[in-house]
Amino acid sequence: MKKAVAIVSLIAAGYACGGGPAEVKKPISSNVNPQIDEGHATASASAPAASAETTAAAPAAAPGKDGKALIAGSDCLACHNETNKLVGPSYAEVAKKYKEADIPKLAKKIIDGGAGSWGEIPMSPHPSLAPDDAEAMVKYILSVK
Repeated sequence: MKKAVAIVSLIAAGYACGGGPAEVKKPISSNVNPQIDEGHATASASAPAASAETTAAAPAAAPGKDGKALIAGSDCLACHNETNKLVGPSYAEVAKKYKEADIPKLAKKIIDGGAGSWGEIPMSPHPSLAPDDAEAMVKYILSVK
């Protein structure tokens, strides 16, 4: 009986976390230049200067990414909740287990997926997720208490 429940749980988790019918997802990224309206960009003499200013400002803007908003726009909430365990651990449980020094490792885990850290049910990979977006998500998760 336990094996049947485990198999059904794995199938449900796999489907809920992206194992269902294949669909093309756009990468989650906030690396968008708000000064350029897609499809309506025009070439001008000031374009290189604006581009250089935007490039110089980009590293300063990266830490301000909204991890909570990135999570809301992803499939994370199908398996995770801030305070209650669902298929995967709650964000509060993750925050208790990991520290700020673990951010790169956890961001890689979100992108690569895998199992073993919280039991047998694997987390689906998110290969289209930008590394800095994954880090912003982890920073938010570690802030949940």
